[in-house]
Amino acid sequence: MHKKNFTLALFLFFFLNVFGQESETRDWNYENFESKFLAYEPIQKEGVSDKDFSFGEMIITNTKKQLEGDNYMFNAVDYLNITTALYVLNEKKETWEISLKKMSQAEKGCYHLISNKNDVRFYQDSKELYDSLVKNCESMQNEDSKFDLSNYVNQNKLDIKLVSAIKKIGEDDQKYRKLKIMEKQYPLDLQNQILIDSLFQINQTYIGKSLVGDKYEVVMWSVIQHSNLEMMERYLPVIQKAVEENDLHQTPFKMLIDRIYWFKYGYQIFGSQAGVDLADKKERMEVVHKYGIE
Repeated sequence: MHKKNFTLALFLFFFLNVFGQESETRDWNYENFESKFLAYEPIQKEGVSDKDFSFGEMIITNTKKQLEGDNYMFNAVDYLNITTALYVLNEKKETWEISLKKMSQAEKGCYHLISNKNDVRFYQDSKELYDSLVKNCESMQNEDSKFDLSNYVNQNKLDIKLVSAIKKIGEDDQKYRKLKIMEKQYPLDLQNQILIDSLFQINQTYIGKSLVGDKYEVVMWSVIQHSNLEMMERYLPVIQKAVEENDLHQTPFKMLIDRIYWFKYGYQIFGSQAGVDLADKKERMEVVHKYGIE
């Protein structure tokens, strides 16, 4: 091949592979976001460290695998993970902010938006949008105060005493956490841990979807997630069984494993904890195999 033609071909190859990838993210919009994500393959951009690229790539891979198992039904945690991955991979702000908006509008999206505010890496770079979404969520929660608990219990054939107890525990779990007033939150956390222990002793099972319905299935997990290492390890098999019996989504289970490994070893497995190093690939695969996580 002539040298000039070879140079031109090389330039075209570079242009299509690098700039073509950027154009893929540039034309993402609210309507095509999910299909764009499923077709998305990250490339390491200038300024993105090897560590961040590995982290973002892992989140993309795990989220796609999770979605495949969920028949490609995106949930709030999927959008949270996608936002984090696109952010660390240095994709355009308008692209990853679409995912943030979608998270806020998904089922349980407000819960994850508010409870993860202190932990997500992208908060400061999206403070105006994030705070506006939180404000909207709080407005919706005020509307939710009109929620008919009796009707919810009757429709789902649940025990109103248990649902009422879990509802109060869930409210206390977020009461001061979302305001970052942790000196007031800690006593409520300790109280909630005692209550969850007591309810578990009575029911002898995870208090999830079958006992309190979809609306409150994550409450027991949330209290455990915000507890100490001893309690997290004690309830890990209970959470695992709940996931296996479809009483709880798999994502909280992964988040609990990440938190345990962070507390014990200073690294995480699945990437749910902002600012925490990832374990090496061998360790991650061993944990995935150990717990039967897809």
